[in-house]
Amino acid sequence: MEDCLQSFEEKGFLFVFNQQDNSLFHCLCLANKDSPSEDSKNAGQMQKELYEFEIKNSTYFHLFQPFLNECNGDHSAVDCLEKELEKMRKEKRPPTPREFFAAADFFQRYICLYRCQNSNSLDIQNLPGYIFAPTNKNCIDEEPICILMLEKPNKPTEFGTFSHETLTKCLSKCPGVLKNKNHAHCFGVRFQNMFSILFGEISLGGNPEIKEIEKDIYHHLSLEMYGTESHHVRILNIICTLELEDDNVDLFCKFAINSVTDDTNLKQKKNLLKEHVEKIKNGTKPAGEGEYYALSSVYNVEIIVDDTGYGEWKAYMPVIFTYANCFESPIIMYKEKKDGKYLPYIKESNVCSCLKNPPKIQGHIGRVKASIHEAVCMYHNHRIASA
Repeated sequence: MEDCLQSFEEKGFLFVFNQQDNSLFHCLCLANKDSPSEDSKNAGQMQKELYEFEIKNSTYFHLFQPFLNECNGDHSAVDCLEKELEKMRKEKRPPTPREFFAAADFFQRYICLYRCQNSNSLDIQNLPGYIFAPTNKNCIDEEPICILMLEKPNKPTEFGTFSHETLTKCLSKCPGVLKNKNHAHCFGVRFQNMFSILFGEISLGGNPEIKEIEKDIYHHLSLEMYGTESHHVRILNIICTLELEDDNVDLFCKFAINSVTDDTNLKQKKNLLKEHVEKIKNGTKPAGEGEYYALSSVYNVEIIVDDTGYGEWKAYMPVIFTYANCFESPIIMYKEKKDGKYLPYIKESNVCSCLKNPPKIQGHIGRVKASIHEAVCMYHNHRIASA
């Protein structure tokens, strides 16, 4: 890190690191305190608080691909995440992108992470970076947290934090090449939970593998979110688990079973919804409105779909969490015929859906959505201009 210190100081940056504790958690302490004299005890407390924050919001952070536990989504998100984080702590594993996204939400600040593999030839202006943005787009602190991640072969990853001594501290003034500068609030490939993917060629909402027709919505979403079809069962189990949660039975039962009325008691609703979910899982019943709403709610993304083959587009937004926190890049797919397979609406490789005009949706909800899309586009264009 000493080599990095000199390179940053020459460019007018204040670079701070700790030789005894150069962990991410110590960097977060430094970046959020007036004095850079935080000790490892506070760094340990920061790690504890960040992990607790992830577990508290396990419905979302459980979606990130785990590496230390087998997970098919057919169990408690809290239990799965607790096991994963406990192994990381005990084995002193380095943080994953999930921890950076969690930190962005925890502090309600953008985190710009810069990846360096050779401190001897550090070119700050061309340093590759990635923006970790808070899910909640309201009241974001204008000053980002800038962190350098130094990766050395066969050595622990080191972290340091920096800021410019004179320039205004805002996202548009951050150095380097920020790969997702205009897509910080798009879902991209975050759920793959790998730095090599985030800093690679595919960092937007499109995926070059999505070319052919897919088997079902779960295979399609697995490709969109994880870059492979192999997570389709996990996605299916996660949304089915959400539907069956006690607090959600009344809501999703109405989507799943037409015969449900106000006179249907809770026990009957639970049994009916359980039967519905079993049919969804064994493939004897196709995904319906309940599954679309569950997918939107869990992944925090708007689902726009035509499953009729006649251009009858419908939009599905979160029914449990707030739409204001939705990613700016919706999932858009369609069928050429009702019993056909799903096709991606966007065929181009590595093209984010936030850059495309969404299909026209009929009725009142379509007019509301058009207004929302116009407002988002105005905000998006303003952000590009200011950057």
